[in-house]
Amino acid sequence: MRFPILLTGAASLLLYVFLTQLSYQFNWGEGYSERPLLTYLAVYFSLCTLYGLTWFFVRKRPNDRASFWMIIVFGLLFRAVILPSQQIQEDDVYRYLWDGKVFANGINPFEYAPAEVNDFKALRIQNPETYYEIYVERNERELEQLDKLKWASPKSLKYLERVNHPDVSTIYPPMAQFVFRLAHQITPDSIVVLRAGFLIFDILTLVFIVGILSKLGMNKSNCLIYFWSPLIIKETFNSTHLDIIGISLLTGSIYFLLCHRHTLATLFLAFGFLGKLYPVILLPLYLKACHEKMAQVGKKTWLSPFGNISLFLGVVVLGYLPFMGIGLQIFDGLKAFTLYWQSNDSIFAVLAFIFKTVSGELAIETILSNPLPIFLSKITVALVLTGVLFRLLYKGASLLEQPVEFVRGLFWIMALVFLLSPVQNPWYLCWVVPFLCIFPERSWIALTGLVGLYYLDFYFDYQELQEFSLWIPWVEYLPFYFLLALEFRKKQKRLNENLANKA
Repeated sequence: MRFPILLTGAASLLLYVFLTQLSYQFNWGEGYSERPLLTYLAVYFSLCTLYGLTWFFVRKRPNDRASFWMIIVFGLLFRAVILPSQQIQEDDVYRYLWDGKVFANGINPFEYAPAEVNDFKALRIQNPETYYEIYVERNERELEQLDKLKWASPKSLKYLERVNHPDVSTIYPPMAQFVFRLAHQITPDSIVVLRAGFLIFDILTLVFIVGILSKLGMNKSNCLIYFWSPLIIKETFNSTHLDIIGISLLTGSIYFLLCHRHTLATLFLAFGFLGKLYPVILLPLYLKACHEKMAQVGKKTWLSPFGNISLFLGVVVLGYLPFMGIGLQIFDGLKAFTLYWQSNDSIFAVLAFIFKTVSGELAIETILSNPLPIFLSKITVALVLTGVLFRLLYKGASLLEQPVEFVRGLFWIMALVFLLSPVQNPWYLCWVVPFLCIFPERSWIALTGLVGLYYLDFYFDYQELQEFSLWIPWVEYLPFYFLLALEFRKKQKRLNENLANKA
């Protein structure tokens, strides 16, 4: 079974080389209608097919040491060849580079939207009264400094012009800001340096996944589901999305949780929150596990969870401390994102349609800056997530007695965060992929491929075929939900058979 892995690995490597060459046809701001998006999708789905085949071969030969190291070597080669590629349809990296530059020069990256750097001089000339109502001397001095940074080099100017949503201040939390700053201090305006930094987090994720699999007594070669994932490789090392920072820290926290090192688990969870905010929803389950452990060893059951809550909050406060000088303005970008962003959603879109239909004429009313149907959809999502969390807290598996089932609970919470979100961009699904090494469900592995159809929306837009874009989420998600339903039905049937046999 090693030879088929060698073949699929070699074929995948050639496709990643081709993908890197193809990426140079995606030039920012030009040639949109000529971009080879269909060729890109053909390559991506070919990689997904080889990925699925390799997983089939790996399952046939569990715990094979040679197969494991082939997985690692090929995974590293895939990353090496795509590292110098040009972004395919994504531009978040330009914001990362700008944030790192701002922070490295002693200015709060949460304070100024990039558009302010472009517009403040014109505002000062055209409307001085408004200008001096908005800015004090410190603001003026910092904006002048940022303007100089903008013109420091042709690349600096070019990259700032490419920042998306320039009228919104940054949404990226403190851990990400420190990574951006370090990348800038190594080499300013370098996408490759930033990707190299992400590679460190990526390898850490792999190490933690292998550790988790070992702790659970599972096949270490299951790490292929993460390390060969075309979704992970494309979104981290081509699109250069920051999610790998938080994903790495989350997998680290789960590893330490399985080791019953609750302080380290909470510390990594707090760091993961500072990388991207999602993991905070898991904190109650971590506290439950800590409470159970204290009860087992005969210690005060409230003391350690209280200490872990204090640790989590303390780390978060310390993380935000360097940016707190501007008060709640630090969350302006995040507020804009949570209020107004909606993209590629499935369940949330259905909820919004239902509430729009039911509310009739009231649909035009707004609550907290959201149309009524969107507001009600968000409330529904919050209630569902809260209900599932309480269900896991009070009736979920114990980490001490059923560690695999306990981790399954963490998986389903993170999976629901994705499935119920109004923003289901492909890179958000990356948070679920490490869990698939433990729970290799066909539906979810298939979704990591299907979600690539998100990029078809750009093709339809460039070819002025926007009417077809409405169908993309249906093609992405309906096969997934169908497979998910089949898997659920199969599990229920197996459970009923086991109960009948016991009876």
